[in-house]
Amino acid sequence: MKVTIHQPDLLPYSGFWFKMATCDVFVLSVHDQFQKHGYQRRVTMRGTWCSHQLVGKPSLVPINTVEVAEGWQQRIVDVIHGRYAGAAYFESRGRELTERILASEGSLLHDVNIAMIEIVKDMLDITTPLTVTEPPNEAGTDRLIEQVKMVGGTAYLAGQGGRAYMGDDPEGRFGQEGLELLWSHHQHSTGDSIVTLLMDKPDPMELVLKQTT
Repeated sequence: MKVTIHQPDLLPYSGFWFKMATCDVFVLSVHDQFQKHGYQRRVTMRGTWCSHQLVGKPSLVPINTVEVAEGWQQRIVDVIHGRYAGAAYFESRGRELTERILASEGSLLHDVNIAMIEIVKDMLDITTPLTVTEPPNEAGTDRLIEQVKMVGGTAYLAGQGGRAYMGDDPEGRFGQEGLELLWSHHQHSTGDSIVTLLMDKPDPMELVLKQTT
């Protein structure tokens, strides 16, 4: 069973959805440390940041303890309207997306982002189940191995960015635990939020699933 793991980012870019669509289980790593300038709280739309307004100044705390300021639904929807109102698919997908965001609930960062991830997952017709594990005890590569084992996985699909922090010979480390390490070959089309593909492209999944040759 192929597993992938990712933090619950704000309406993330297409590589996030590639990993979700091509795995058997998608683990949302809500226990990771919140990154002040990370993608849990912000994403680019039309090349300009769209950001959550947070309560206080959280630092060195788990993602699932961070609180989003009240009214986040309207703030996100206002940005989407402002950036995409003239897009080719705004009248169809844009209306659905914004209406469903406005109907969403939650105040903690991970709950808020997962609510929007579920909306987009449904709009893209991705059926991979999402799950949250118990808090892992390990760090780095061992943390990934621990979480894969928690859900009964036999293989882990990593993003190419994982090469920067997984150390030397990560394939060997996974292999020692009886697990296969696979690397995503998603072809990067835009660093923008998935919203850009939803609003601009007739078939967003064609680009989500596109791989390098």
